[in-house]
Amino acid sequence: MKMILMRHGKPALKDFTAMASAAMAPWIADYDRSEIGTNAPTSEAMAAVRNIGLAATSTAPRALTSLTALGIAPTIKDSVFCEAALPVVSVPFLRLSPFSWALVFRLLWLFRLARGPESYTQAKQRAHQAADRLAALAGSTSGSVLLLGHGIMNRLIARQLRRQGWAETSSGGSGYWSVAVYEKAGRRRSQ
Repeated sequence: MKMILMRHGKPALKDFTAMASAAMAPWIADYDRSEIGTNAPTSEAMAAVRNIGLAATSTAPRALTSLTALGIAPTIKDSVFCEAALPVVSVPFLRLSPFSWALVFRLLWLFRLARGPESYTQAKQRAHQAADRLAALAGSTSGSVLLLGHGIMNRLIARQLRRQGWAETSSGGSGYWSVAVYEKAGRRRSQ
């Protein structure tokens, strides 16, 4: 039994210059609505999905269009796999790029210094539900299970999978199209 956690491709967004933190709410909304455009899957991503039994994905357009780019139809689309929402924190007089703000907001959220639509504790609970769902799916198919998901949520789901006895057998980082493979401990095939 293999579980593949893959991050979506690069979203097709306009280039944004430095902005005030208050301008981040519409930028985050644009990011949440974005597709991947012409961003093609990496060869590693294509190789990882060769023998999947079923594919699960979040309902985010960037995840759905990533799955389409891989040539795979989703078996399951569920918001339980969506990215943990970013809080927006008001910081007067400072202008940063949207990705810098996103990093600042995510760090504040991780350290529980900023409240957003979903707390860190709530996101961990949702990741637990997602891991349970993926493990059940893995037990119902002879092939691998693919989750086409998101950076932070994939990490939280991976933590839960490890607690359930899944072992990470390969990891391709945390960038767009990154792939991490997990196998149920005690069931790994020798190579």
